[in-house]
Amino acid sequence: MPILRSTCDDMTETLACQSVLDAMNAQIAILDRNGVIVAANRAWFRSVAARSGDRLFRIGAHYRNDWTCEQSVFAAVAPDAPAGIDAVLRGERSSFVQEYARQTTDGERWFRLEALPLRQGGAVIANTDITAQQAIDALDRLRAQYQRLQNRMRRRRRLVHAPRQSLRLLIEQTTRLARANTELQQFTSIVSHELREPLRMITSFLDLLRRHYGEQMDERAKEYVTYAHDGALRMQSLIDKLLAYARLDQHRPAMRPVDCNDVLARAIGMLQVAIAESQAEIAFEPLPVVLGDDVELGLVFRNLISNAIKFRGDERPRISISAQLRTNEWLFMVRDHGVGIPAEDVERIFNIFVRGQRRHQYPGSGIGLAICRKVITRHGGRIWVERPADGGALFCFTLPALP
Repeated sequence: MPILRSTCDDMTETLACQSVLDAMNAQIAILDRNGVIVAANRAWFRSVAARSGDRLFRIGAHYRNDWTCEQSVFAAVAPDAPAGIDAVLRGERSSFVQEYARQTTDGERWFRLEALPLRQGGAVIANTDITAQQAIDALDRLRAQYQRLQNRMRRRRRLVHAPRQSLRLLIEQTTRLARANTELQQFTSIVSHELREPLRMITSFLDLLRRHYGEQMDERAKEYVTYAHDGALRMQSLIDKLLAYARLDQHRPAMRPVDCNDVLARAIGMLQVAIAESQAEIAFEPLPVVLGDDVELGLVFRNLISNAIKFRGDERPRISISAQLRTNEWLFMVRDHGVGIPAEDVERIFNIFVRGQRRHQYPGSGIGLAICRKVITRHGGRIWVERPADGGALFCFTLPALP
């Protein structure tokens, strides 16, 4: 007998809805107006019900009666949650959210408990494992600490010829910086494992749902499944770019003479599909040989050209690339004639996860320009954006000239 009970006679639709619930990682239970559990998915029974004892949190039970029982997984960690859930059931609140930590067989993990009202009455309770998100937050805090330590290291370099006490402080800071870098690499590995595998499972189950039940779902159900699938793909892309950004600090760039003409040619080759689809016109002058890492410099050209194609507006993309020799550095310029950069975004556009005002119109993660700044900074240069009077954007960056 399916776990989800329907008042409809359409058993096929009931099974399809049950399959959607069972494909979700969140532990979900559906309550009627009185707080009685009338439906749940497999994750709920495997986690909440199974770890609370065989007789708790089953279909037909009132959730509040089981909540405070000694065997309940919620009794010690979220004892006040029923008050919020009841308020949702009575229509006094539009939602209830609480985050808590509890010990599991895998150690301490974090969960988000949510209650949302149903249109026909009752509520949905979702208990979601957010340990991976906590890992990302910890990674952000560690990165901030790592950046502070780097800044301190720059200041300490001036103390190399200072008294012995200053030298001892420099050694201590170096040790702390090395420890922070090791922890950063460990967190990168955790994030990769904790987030990638669940996302693969979600997309796989959604694909199975569309293949096996696609003809039986109405248009709204198909729309919901499409939204979920697209969201999972966007999250996977975001994770990949975030890891690429984090891993830049895990190795030193291989500095050697690099012909920027070859680097640009490879970048254009990797973007050939986007260039052909958009009919982009790319013009470039001969570029110099600089000291750098060809792979990392390729990321800069690829991100800048890709952005110029993406933010083209209604016209065919026109991109020009050139370089000028200054006193002891080369100034590179990537010019486009697209939608441009809002004045308030000029200073912050290179920060990670920052995107312009048109973020809903153009897809993206807000990491590409942050990668560009990190690469150029590691190569001893600067990067910025200007707003030409005739529209578009002019991205400029410098690289040291060869001796």
